[in-house]
Amino acid sequence: MANRGVGDNGLGNKGIIISGGTVSDSALVAGENNRVTVQQRHDDAGTGQALARARADAARLVELLASGGYDLPDAPTAHAAALGLKDELDEQEPDQSRLRKWLTRLRGLVAGVAPLAELVVAVEESVRMLLGG
Repeated sequence: MANRGVGDNGLGNKGIIISGGTVSDSALVAGENNRVTVQQRHDDAGTGQALARARADAARLVELLASGGYDLPDAPTAHAAALGLKDELDEQEPDQSRLRKWLTRLRGLVAGVAPLAELVVAVEESVRMLLGG
């Protein structure tokens, strides 16, 4: 018998080619005239948790900025930006571009003040999870 390549069954079937995504063994089908249907499931629990974390961290950021306990060059602008971020996160469907705008602005305004900068990073991470990466 001739030596065939991996996946070559002699009938022109070269196996299964997968490009991108995650595949479990239950989603694989090989052979002629076979089919598989894959249904993607949206992780609402993970999204809900990410949004809850982002909201809590944004509220904490507003609270810390309102306390006036940090020496920031432009504390009123930082507080206003944190309020804008919090308000956007409180929307039923937060707008991605506005979230990014507020986070970018805040990152610059609180740079160098570790507790505030860490909260901004935490919100950014939650927003990234919320927006799917």
